[in-house]
Order: sequence, then C-alpha cells, then structure tokens
Amino acid sequence: MKHATNVTNATKRVPRLFRTAWLCICLCTYLSACVVGPDYERPVTELPEFWHVDLDYKSNDPNSLADQSWLDIFRDPQLRELINIALSNNREMLLALERIEEARSLYTVNRAPLFPTIDVELTGEREDESALTTDDPELSDELFLGPTSVWELDLCCKNLLTARSAYARYRSEEYVAQAVRLQLMADVSAAYFSLAGVVARLATNYDTLTSRERSLIIAEKRFKGGLTSKLEVKQAEVELAASRAFIPRAEQEQLALENLLAILLGEVPKHFTLESKLEEQYVPTAVTAGLSADLLERRPDIMQAEQQLIASSEAVGIATARLLPNITLTGGLGFQTEEFDDFFDDEGEYWIAQLDIAMPLFNAGARRAQLSAAQARFNQTRLRYEQVVLQALREVSDSLNQFYKSGELLQAQLSLESAAAEYLSLATKRYRNGVLAYLQVLDAQRQLFDAQIAVSIAREAQLRALVGLYKALGGGWEPASLAASR
Repeated sequence: MKHATNVTNATKRVPRLFRTAWLCICLCTYLSACVVGPDYERPVTELPEFWHVDLDYKSNDPNSLADQSWLDIFRDPQLRELINIALSNNREMLLALERIEEARSLYTVNRAPLFPTIDVELTGEREDESALTTDDPELSDELFLGPTSVWELDLCCKNLLTARSAYARYRSEEYVAQAVRLQLMADVSAAYFSLAGVVARLATNYDTLTSRERSLIIAEKRFKGGLTSKLEVKQAEVELAASRAFIPRAEQEQLALENLLAILLGEVPKHFTLESKLEEQYVPTAVTAGLSADLLERRPDIMQAEQQLIASSEAVGIATARLLPNITLTGGLGFQTEEFDDFFDDEGEYWIAQLDIAMPLFNAGARRAQLSAAQARFNQTRLRYEQVVLQALREVSDSLNQFYKSGELLQAQLSLESAAAEYLSLATKRYRNGVLAYLQVLDAQRQLFDAQIAVSIAREAQLRALVGLYKALGGGWEPASLAASR
C-alpha cells in the first residue's frame, strides 16, 4: 500500500505543478500587454497635388507608368534576356539576397526570447567520501533526468519590441533588395540603350566616311583638271579627317559600355552584338506619373526608409523598458535519485521553480541616457525618411520633364535631319548644274552628318529618360507581392 500512496501523492503534485505553470503563463501574457514606448505612426509629409514639371501636364489618372510590368516597357527580346541574366547573376543582387537571409535569421534569434527555452538535462555524479572527514565514508551516486526551462516574463514587452525591431530591419533588407533590383534593371537598360546609340553613331560615321572619301577623290580630280582651287581639296581633307577622328572616340565608348554591361550581368568583359537598332526600340507616346501619394507605397527606397523608422521607434520602447523591472522564471522538472534502479520511481520526482526580479536602482544615468539616445536616433531616422520622400518627388518631377522634353528634342532633331537631307540634295543638284561651288556641297554633307548624330543622341536620351522615369516611379516590381508572402 505504501507504493500506491506514493503514486497518489505524485499524481496530486503534478497537477499542482501544471496549475502553477499555467498561472505563470497567464501572468506573463497579462503583463506582456503593457507595451511601453511610442506607438508608431507614419510621418505626415506634404505631397503636391500635381507634379511640378516644365510643361502643360496635369493628370489625376491613378494609372501610373509604374503599374506596368517591365516586360511591357522593355520589349526588346535581347534586352529582356540581358535583364533576366543580370537579375540572376549580378553580384550586388546576390549580395542583397544574402543580406535578406541574414536579417531573417536575426529576426528569428530576436523573436526566440518571447518563448520559454526548454532543454532536456541528464546529469550523473558519483562521490567517494574521504575517510579523513567522516567516520563512515560512502560511495554515492546522484542522477537527474528531466526538462529545464527558462522564461523571462516580458513585463513591458521589451522582448516583443526587440522582435518587432528585428522584423522591421528584416523587411528593410527586403526593400533594399527590391531597390537594388530596380536599379539593376535601370542600369542594364540604360547601358544597353547607350551601347545601341554608340553603334548607331558609328554606323552613321562609317557611311559618312565613305561619302567623304568619294568627295575627296572628286575634289582632287577637279583640281587636277583646273576646274577648282586647292581650297576645295583641303576642305574635303578636313571633313574626311574629322570623320576619321570620330571613330576612335566612339569605339572607346563602345568598349567601355560593353564592359559595363558585362559587369552588370555578372560576367567577364566581352563583346555584344546588338540585334535591334536604336530606332526600333519601343517608346510610349505619352505616360502618366499617377498620384504623388503612390510613391509612399511604390518606391522601395521610401518603404525601406520607413521600415528603418519603425525599427527606431521600437528601439525607443526597448530603451524605455530597460528602466523597469526584469522578471525571469526558471524551472526544472524530472527525476532525481541516488540509485539507477529507482530512476523512475514515483518518489524520485523532482521539480524546482525560481522567480528572479531585478529592479534597476543606480547606473549613473546610463539607462536614461540610452533612452535619450534612442529618441535622438528616431528623430534622425524620421528626418532621413522625409528627405528620401522629398528626393523621390524631385526625381519624378525631373524625370517626367526630361522624358517629355527629350521627345520634343527628338522631333526637332528629326526635322533638322530632314531639312539637312533636302539641303544636301539641292546643293548636289545645283553643284552639278554649275550653280554652286563644291564647298557648299561639303558644308551640306557636314550639316547632315551632324544632324544624324544629333538624332541618334536624342533617341538615346529619350530611351534613357524613359528608363529614369520608370525607375523614379518605382516600376518593375509589385509591392503587394511582399505583403502577400508574409
């Protein structure tokens, strides 16, 4: 009957232990509701109703250029392939993704104190007493097996605020990666369009070079025939030399752009053969920038700055919580015996519970200073956030104006090119009829060449402006995808 009594007593002790643990859990949950520190609110930023641009452009259309997929903007198959390669291989992109993994792991680490730590402990000890210290020395064993747990009662949600701060930093790294992704797409596209522009200008120059070589031959024949003076020969030589001097500069620029493009792709420098011409690239006739408030939810750099602001706000709460008592609950439950055969005997049950309360008394103002420093860091982060928003507004305004003005400039240059071509045609006809001197034909050739080069530069500028506007608006990614994955 003694064994049955032991079992009954042990059965009574175990529910009492669970009731005590349950009361501690309820107490911890109640105390955890007492969150200290400021409640985060997004700073109020004055946003313009209309974009400040140097043209008659006012639109309340909520459908922004940024709402379109990058596949709808960059339609060149080769460019699409290059962008995909860059997104997979670019080292800065891969580095940003690794920083996300690090931040995610750190968030898990900082969230862990919200839960009790539970370990299984197995200890064994054998002691042989000294005959010099006792009259009856014994050889004794002591064994313990059971779980041990430590749980900090989060009195003012210090651990919860720490986890929130770590989560904000984790989300911040996600937005950093999206900003890197957007910048990478813009850099690849801009480098591709610049390379296409250089190739187009080289092709124009090679055609002009052939034409000027023929002009020099004609001028030399006419001079030898006594029909013209030496002046026309020298003028033809000058124009030919100018065309030849253009080639090394353009080839140097082409090589530099190819190297830049290769590095963006995460590859060694190499030559690129473009499959499309500059004038074949897609450019929308008109775009809208949508509402300025959309930038707060669209631009990854703004969203990253806000996550940093949230982390700073939680840090103020953490510093406030450090001014209050810290309560830690430690417990253990298991079996303890001196004989291995009695390891699981009911009378061998063992438990311990310990409550530690640490109240800060004196630290020479260090904790108050930590709170003051956290508040100052929050103010700094808020100012940085506001600056990022202002900078984004400026970039959109500049990019929008640049896109439309580059389109106007391209139309003007196309008109100039058409006029220069007509001028050359008329000058050639009048020269053949003996009305004009050959110098005027050479001048017309030079003006047409300059106009063609200017058209190429204007086309490239328009494409780069489109890329800049798309980037400034935060296009090329879907913000809702991050929220949906959480």
